Amino acid sequence: MSDKLSEVYECYDMTIISTGKGRGMNIVKTDKGIRALQPLSMSESRLAKEIELLSAVAEAGYPNVDTCICNQDGDYITYDRYHIPYILKQYYEGRECNIRTEADMVRAVDNLAELHIAMEKVEWIPSEHEPVCKPLYTMERRNRELQRVRNYMRKKPSKSEFEYLYLSCFDQYYDQGRQAYAAMKEDPELMKYARLSYCHGTYNQHNVLILKDGMATVNFDHYSVDHPITDLYTFIRKAMEKNEYQMELLVRLLEAYTAKYPFEKQDYRLLYYLLWFPEKFWKISNQYNNMNKAWTSPKMQEKLYTVIEQECKKQKLLTVYYKQYC
Repeated sequence: MSDKLSEVYECYDMTIISTGKGRGMNIVKTDKGIRALQPLSMSESRLAKEIELLSAVAEAGYPNVDTCICNQDGDYITYDRYHIPYILKQYYEGRECNIRTEADMVRAVDNLAELHIAMEKVEWIPSEHEPVCKPLYTMERRNRELQRVRNYMRKKPSKSEFEYLYLSCFDQYYDQGRQAYAAMKEDPELMKYARLSYCHGTYNQHNVLILKDGMATVNFDHYSVDHPITDLYTFIRKAMEKNEYQMELLVRLLEAYTAKYPFEKQDYRLLYYLLWFPEKFWKISNQYNNMNKAWTSPKMQEKLYTVIEQECKKQKLLTVYYKQYC
């Protein structure tokens, strides 16, 4: 145990048995159970709202979340000698969902349905500043971001191999983004459909823990009020990318989720529009936009090649999905 963190641990009513590293956190086995210590990555007001939300979710029937734990002074935030803020969370002894194992993925979407049932019971206050359809707003914003990256690359006097590859396929993916946005915007039933509740925000394989006697969901830092389908989409998109866009797998995941959290017709169409949008291409663009452009990582070029290679399989899946569900 590092001296720096030992003084933080001492602020909590627990005896440490062992410590280990996790994703951006320290996993601690204690006499009170498993705990996770991590630097505070949000404002105090946001933390307070997350604590309130997770307490309500637990009361609504989904207790296995990473709730924040008070120190011995009754505070949720503990500072080290350098005044760096830390929080301690309830954690769980388990393993992450394997995104390449069907049984794990089915359990993950079943778990998501149970989480959504609980989150739907938690009241929220609509904001007059929030867009009517968040997925539509997000898609519009990301299309603008794609344009900005393309325009920047075009103006560069000398281009890398990655930039030439990006520009050569840009029109194809940008057209997909515009078409998905236009189709969603022109769907009258979807625009009047308001199935909104609290959502996890980043429901992926890293935030789903498979325990000996159940499941747990962690890392709610990006929670928001949105269509629950956006959480399901986040998980399904990654599952499809990692499993060659198998339609049979997608059907099984949808069946597992809708067995507990039934879909309306509009939900199937919303998921279709989200899958249509070239999010992986946008993610690569966003990564490029936020990096030092004097040097481009070969990993980014590999990712872009993968997107291009998988495009045909993705389009086939979208065609079959549309015929079957929309």
